[in-house]
Amino acid sequence: MEISFHIPNANTQFVGDENHPPAQVFREKIMSVADVGTGVEEAVVTFEGIAILTPRGRYSVELHLSFLRLQGQANDFKIQYSSVVRLFLLPKFNQPHTFVVVTLDPPIRKGQTLYPHIVLQFETDYVVESTLSINEDLLNTKYKDRLEPSYKGLIHEVFTTIMRGLSGAKVTKPGKFRSCQDGYAVKSSLKAEDGVLYPLEKSFFFLPKPPTLILHEEIDYVEFERHAAGGSNMHYFDLLIRLKTEQEHLFRNIQRNEYHNLFDFI
Repeated sequence: MEISFHIPNANTQFVGDENHPPAQVFREKIMSVADVGTGVEEAVVTFEGIAILTPRGRYSVELHLSFLRLQGQANDFKIQYSSVVRLFLLPKFNQPHTFVVVTLDPPIRKGQTLYPHIVLQFETDYVVESTLSINEDLLNTKYKDRLEPSYKGLIHEVFTTIMRGLSGAKVTKPGKFRSCQDGYAVKSSLKAEDGVLYPLEKSFFFLPKPPTLILHEEIDYVEFERHAAGGSNMHYFDLLIRLKTEQEHLFRNIQRNEYHNLFDFI
């Protein structure tokens, strides 16, 4: 169940200012008396100012012993690790960013929109040092062989390693597929959105928006559709994936020089 509140700027009970709007004053009042604050359970580690593409925003990402918390300027999500189905670590070719996707069941909700995938985007070459705030006895018992006292390394790898250790979720990385430029994905578009399609060992994943995961076991058939000769379209083809449920996903405008690599992989 979700309850939304509207706090008028003209209200006299929760008075704010330009930098601290009344809605934020109201939220802080609720958090101070509810059993949901950060004081209930200290974060094991926090990653500040992380860009999240869905649900879009910049968040402080807190990893707790039993849940993940995303705290943004306007939104706050608390996600139990029992809802985390899988993690995906997917580098972006020839770009300074790496996707980390947290797949959820059940999904989180923002308004009327459900988000089964949280898409985080990290700077690929950014190095962090993180010391975990965790009881030594707990570290040596429940989390033995799953977590270390501290980490130093690329931020996406450190985040994924700690997240896997706390949640127990498996991590999927790119497999054997390589594009014609030796990347892990091919550029394409889904509906009106441009993105990249990752052919993985047990699934296809289109990112970043809308994040679309298609398991191989769900697929009825795939079909390559060549564009008609003439004009710029002749340099591209489409990939149709039809599911056993009869739902179809059409990935458009894939460069023709990716055809053989993709065909051989499938």
